[in-house]
Order: sequence, then C-alpha cells, then structure tokens
Amino acid sequence: MAKSIDEQIQDVQDVIQKTTNATTKKYAEERLKVLEASKSAGAEGVIYDTLQQLQTLLNQGVGQGTVDQQQVKDIVDKELADVKVGISNLDPSLLAMLGQTQKVNVNLTLPPGITVTGQAQQILDIIMEPDNQIVLSDLLALNNVYMYGAAGTGKSFRAGQIKKIMSSKGNNWDLIEVNCNQFTSPLDLIGGQTIEGYQKGKLEMAWTNVDADGKKYDGAILLLDELPKLDPNTAGLLNAALAKLSERELDDTTGKQIKPTIMNGRGQKIKLGNMFVYATGNAPLNEADPDYEANFKQDLSLQDRFVGSMYKVFANYRRDRELLNGNANDDGYLFIFNHMMLCREAILNGEDGVSFANKGFVSLRILLSMKRTFIEYARSKRDTRSIIQYCPKSVILSLNSFLEIFTPRQRDVIKTAMRYDDFVSTAKDRQDRKYKFNERNEPIMSDTDAEKTLSDSLVNDYEARTESIIQCKF
Repeated sequence: MAKSIDEQIQDVQDVIQKTTNATTKKYAEERLKVLEASKSAGAEGVIYDTLQQLQTLLNQGVGQGTVDQQQVKDIVDKELADVKVGISNLDPSLLAMLGQTQKVNVNLTLPPGITVTGQAQQILDIIMEPDNQIVLSDLLALNNVYMYGAAGTGKSFRAGQIKKIMSSKGNNWDLIEVNCNQFTSPLDLIGGQTIEGYQKGKLEMAWTNVDADGKKYDGAILLLDELPKLDPNTAGLLNAALAKLSERELDDTTGKQIKPTIMNGRGQKIKLGNMFVYATGNAPLNEADPDYEANFKQDLSLQDRFVGSMYKVFANYRRDRELLNGNANDDGYLFIFNHMMLCREAILNGEDGVSFANKGFVSLRILLSMKRTFIEYARSKRDTRSIIQYCPKSVILSLNSFLEIFTPRQRDVIKTAMRYDDFVSTAKDRQDRKYKFNERNEPIMSDTDAEKTLSDSLVNDYEARTESIIQCKF
C-alpha cells in the first residue's frame, strides 16, 4: 500500500538526519520540499512544484556527474505515481466546459513520412467520414442500423462504403441486398423449397457468410433497402434474427463465446458468422409517411431491433462534390455540381409551398452519370474511330432527360432556379474544347475561380442550415 504524505515526509527527514553522503542529503532535502509543498497545496501544488524541483535538479545535476538519466527517470516515475488529481483541483472554467455538451472536430494525421495513395487513400478517406465512424461503431458494437431520410441522400451508397472498409486489409465481406417491397416473400428472406430445389434466403446467406453458390466470406452486410415498404407480416420473420445478433453465451467448459443460431428454410439450425444489418427507408419505422405511398407502418417490435441506432440523414453536398470533382476539388466538373445543386434545391422547394420531390430528386448517381457522359463525349471528339463520333450524347441531353420526369410547369420553375441557360452555355463551351488526357483517359480540365466560389457558397450555406442527427457529442 502506498504511504501517506506524512509518512513519506518522516522517511525523508530520517534520511537527512542520518546520511553522511552530501549528494544523498541534497536530493533528500529537495524531495522534502516537494512533499511539504504537496501537503500544503494539494494535488495542484504538487504538480507545479514537482516540475519546478525536477527542473532545478536537472539544471544542477545532469552532465556534472552527480545524477544520471536513469535516476531522473526514476524520480519522475515516482512523482507521477504519487500525484492524484481530483475534480476539486480543476480550474472553474474547465469545470464549466466539461459540464457542457461539446462538438468535437477530429483531424486524423498520419505519422511523418507515412503517405497513402490510390486505393489505400480512398479507404482512409471513407473511414474518416464522421457519419461512417458512427456506423462502424454500431457494427463493432453488434447494433443494427436504420438510416432514414429523403431519396437521393446516399443511404444505400453508404452500405457500399462500409463494405469497402470491411473488405480492406485482406478481408472479404459480401454485401447482400434485399430490395424490400410488398411482394418480398419469406422465401426471399429465409429460403425454402421451390420446384427447382432448395433456394437460399438472403438472411441465411448473410447469417452464415456463404452465398447461393457456396462461396464463403469473412463477413456479410445485410442491406434491407427501403425496409418500411416490407409487408409487416413478412418483416416479422426478421425479428428473431435481428434480436439474436448481439446475443453471446459462454460455453461452460471452455469459457468461449457461443454464437447464436436461427432456423433456415429447411428447418435446420444455422450458426452465425459475422453479420451486420444495415437498413434504409424514407421515414421512421413507426410512421406510414404520406409522401411515400408504398410505406407500411411497421410493428414496434421491429423498431425495437434498431433502437439507439436510428439516424435521420440528409444530402451531403461536400461528399457529393468530392466524389464528382476529386479531393482537390479542381477536376473541372464544378459546372455540373453547381447547377445540379441548384436543381436539387429547386425540386425540394417546389412552388407555392409544394415540393416536387415526389416526382424526382438529384442524387449522386445523376451527377456521376453526367460526368461519365461528358468524358465519353470528349473521348469521341479525340478518337476518329469512335463508334459515337458522329453524334455523341451530350451532358445537356443528360440533364434534359432527367427534367422530363417533371411536369412542364415544374420544369419551367426548376430551369429558372438552376440557371438552365447558363448551364447549357457552359456545357457547350466545355464540349467544344480540345483536351489533353490523363492516365485514366479522362480530359484534363480545371474549374474557374467563379465556379469554385459558387460551389463553396452552396456547400457552406447548405451545411449552415442543415444539421444531421448523426454527430459526435461529448
């Protein structure tokens, strides 16, 4: 048991009285000062005074043959072991800060000299996304996740990102998707007998980490896409599996964890491998959202399987811009991003308080589709042997095709808000230029200062007025 300060003071005083060694006596006297300061000032005083006394010793002793580095290390170790800091020793301003909810921004920095490129850099970027950190935390904690929000906000896209992360470092995870709707059957989920033989269900594949062809994986993500559209009776088949995912019993003999089992379509017990359930929807599970007519109000028991890990998500302008225009934000596609973000907002705002979102939405897919279309157009102009050199599809046609899903009146409103004529003029100018091509066979372009300024304004304004439920709060 560690001695009290009074006992330590008495021991040091005995050394001072009895020793005949000048160096020992000197260090004992310095040690006595430290202990007396500690007794009078508490933990706050001992930290300060200890550092002061140690600095004095270092200045006087090291390099003069009276104390070596190991002795100094021993002194430091002993002092730190003795010091105890309680909440009463903290500054009032620090106590006030600790009592508040703090929003923390974390910047992860690689050690000096360490760099990552290519696929490794992509994986690192994905891991470092704050929202992905939350989902990965749930994965490690064996929680089922339900993400809900408007169409085009990247809910399903994130499942693919998590698969990339889990399949890095030599692992091999599968992404098994169930497109939920009123026609999804028990056969689709748990499997069963058909006229062609036994059919594995998606749940069985994910649970066992073995696909329909018998290929084994290290783990599986079960993506329940548009879960609220699942008939509640069919959804009930998932309840037992979702509840058991986090259950772990201990073997009485070995003390090792025993993973749970469920029944497959043959009535056989199947043992859990590594499975993560990631579900998406447009609305909370306990609501039948009128904007999405195919949604069912799900049983509260199903909602309980996701409790504590249900997150409302919003569009991510910054992520969409990076995926379209590169991490350096200078690939030359901001003219697409800027006008399509204005288009996105025009659709959501609608007219006379009525949104157009029930007709269509701007997703990351349309942004990347327009980019690919532009790239192929540029390639066709360079390659005289291209099969589409005579009349290649333009990025303007991509936009017009998208806008056709809206009514004529809605198109007029959207075109005005998104500055359609400016987009057409810019797109024609970009398409008429001659480009050099990079190693990926893509045209080398750059964005104008005006385009960069507008994109920053769009991103920053959106982030200022939109706050995601997914946050790190301490």
